[in-house]
Amino acid sequence: MHARTTTAATLAVLALTLTACSSSDDSDQAAAPNSPAATSAASAAPAGDRHYETAQDIADALKAAGLTVTQPEEDKGASYITEVGGTSYKLTVTDQNQDGGETLINLFPNPEALAAWIPLSKQFGGVAVTNDTWAVSLPTKAEGARDSSKRIAPKVAKALDGTVQQ
Repeated sequence: MHARTTTAATLAVLALTLTACSSSDDSDQAAAPNSPAATSAASAAPAGDRHYETAQDIADALKAAGLTVTQPEEDKGASYITEVGGTSYKLTVTDQNQDGGETLINLFPNPEALAAWIPLSKQFGGVAVTNDTWAVSLPTKAEGARDSSKRIAPKVAKALDGTVQQ
């Protein structure tokens, strides 16, 4: 019975996380400047050798690839990611088409926690880019958001040397 309660609670928290990730909130946050000084060593590494330690590393790599990215802000709410010892960050990622919405960068404590999250994300219709111990979870709930996220996901994957999950 305890396992069933824990699983139900975990799924409920994940649903809330995915719902928060997919909101259509178009905040007034300004994109951080796209300057060479802001680009991290991780984004300068050759494809296949990239490893991101922080949400800022991921945001910097996306900026270096020509995407417009707002400053990542830690999401202190409870979620599956925090339950397994990880951290989530909110930001907006857009391209030249200005499609966007609230995106999450999820930093997991280990590859196993990420591997357990991927099927849950897919089950809830999520669109994400993953690699190593991180996931960039793109918006899916607002009208047109899933299609926009499916369109931008390959750009995010290329920029980060990641894999699209949907």
